[in-house]
Amino acid sequence: MTWLWQIGTLAQVGPLVVGALAIWVALMNQRRQLNAQMFIEFSARFQELLRLFPTDAWLANLNPSRPLPPQSQDVRDCTLYCIQLIADVYHLHQAGYISKRLWRLWEREIEHTLTGPVFQREWEGISAEFMSKPDFFRYINTLIHSKRQIAMPLSSLPKGF
Repeated sequence: MTWLWQIGTLAQVGPLVVGALAIWVALMNQRRQLNAQMFIEFSARFQELLRLFPTDAWLANLNPSRPLPPQSQDVRDCTLYCIQLIADVYHLHQAGYISKRLWRLWEREIEHTLTGPVFQREWEGISAEFMSKPDFFRYINTLIHSKRQIAMPLSSLPKGF
């Protein structure tokens, strides 16, 4: 009778285990799908911003050997829009809506963009817009200032270093 009882218990618990596994797989697939949709949406928004950004400013930001364009309202506005987009992605990541893997992918590009000379220059003028979001403000400042120190020429270091 004990083996019949064990088979009966397994017959009752088995479907529960299979059902729980199916729910877990469905949730994982849904999370991956949502991450893919977010990636597509934010990539599209970024592409729109690139079309708005003055070409000479964007190229100067990517290549520090190019001359910086003069400051203008267009460059400042586009920089503000880009950093606002970064803030949106940052807050979604902080809330757990964006996977760590996807965030790392975006963060490399965010760092590369923000450490360019145009964004460094423009951040000084627009940073006050983000002071109400202290975590994000610190995050951006850390990215911008850490790269500045690394990129600093040796001749600008104080004597004795």
